[in-house]
Amino acid sequence: MAHFTLRLISPAPLVAWIWAVTFMVGMLPVAFPDSMELALYFIRRQNTVSGNIADAITPLGLLWLLLMMMVFIMGSTLAARSLPRAPKALDLRRDLDHAARVTFTINLAIVAIVLLWVLLTARQMGGFQALILMVQLDVLEAREQLLGNKLFSGMRLLYGALPCTGTLAAALMAANSKNGGMSGKARRLCLFTLLLDLALLMVLPIVMSQRLLLVLLIIGAYISTCMVHRRLVGLQYLPIGIGLFLATWTLRESLSNATINASAITIGLQKLVFYFTNDLMNSFLPLNQGPGSEHAYGFFSFRFLIFFTQTEGFFQTLLAEKLQQINMVRGGGTWSIFTMPYVDFGAIGAAIYVAALGALSRYVYHRGMESLFWAAAYSHFAAAFVLSTHTNYFAHANFTAILIFTWVIAHQTKRKATR
Repeated sequence: MAHFTLRLISPAPLVAWIWAVTFMVGMLPVAFPDSMELALYFIRRQNTVSGNIADAITPLGLLWLLLMMMVFIMGSTLAARSLPRAPKALDLRRDLDHAARVTFTINLAIVAIVLLWVLLTARQMGGFQALILMVQLDVLEAREQLLGNKLFSGMRLLYGALPCTGTLAAALMAANSKNGGMSGKARRLCLFTLLLDLALLMVLPIVMSQRLLLVLLIIGAYISTCMVHRRLVGLQYLPIGIGLFLATWTLRESLSNATINASAITIGLQKLVFYFTNDLMNSFLPLNQGPGSEHAYGFFSFRFLIFFTQTEGFFQTLLAEKLQQINMVRGGGTWSIFTMPYVDFGAIGAAIYVAALGALSRYVYHRGMESLFWAAAYSHFAAAFVLSTHTNYFAHANFTAILIFTWVIAHQTKRKATR
């Protein structure tokens, strides 16, 4: 039986409270403009379309977002009613030791390829010192050097799939702590996998971008652990985690904005507020164009398909005029899960997309309480929902790659021998 706290991370409540927090924090510059001068400065500097928050956040856009929230909840609720009322007991018939070895081996292969990529690029540039110097002088150029030195097409997907193995390692350790059955060596392999991925994703994004991968791994590891235990765990450590995040964030932002004449705490907190406000503005800007706006017919929402079929150039040429007009209402970033489908398909198509996403995620959540590997899969859905006001991560090829690697490891893992 699932604990009532687990419902807080089911799709509908999770999306609802993430959007509620975004609105509350994002509207602070409007409510307290005198106290949020630095956040307003960041908004004007970043958003070339509309630096005026009040003009961007309109009643029409708000009505649309509320409608899509209701559609998402409806899709999730209908899926829940079509599923059995109570999920089955967690299936632990898989050999946890073998699962740990498979996860460790695949993770080691991914890490080796990614580090070889960095090593060869550094060698081409004249050594690690030259690479580090390039990062300090021009991080964008350093990233271009890496991208131009890929060993094979789609190599970044391996880097983007690191949250998969780390999350699975956390789920396996949670299953062992709940029911046992894993040897000491297997536990050490899982712990090594998780810590290695955490360490790499703290360092590699400096050069290779995709800073969100670390966030995805942390959220995925935590949610998968909760799914296995069927309750929220470690709540007593939440204040410590928030404190560490704010301290790290404040240090990072104060260093990267050292020329601003303000205290480190002011810079850090108002830069955080800026990101929430900017995400809100990005969600509203395309909606304010009304029914006459251009649509991209899936170019953004199904970007992962375009990536895997290598047809981006074809569709960019085909939709060139539409994409140019759409980019005119793009703020400083990307679009949320309730706005990107509208940009692609208009009102009706977006409603279908959002309802389908709500239904699918509820199905994966239900299966996640029954299976270790489904629990890991749902944790990535949950992580994408946490970022849902910032981006539609479901459209990213990384998300698809993570699910594919999860499926591969699940199907490579042997069942326990029956006596």
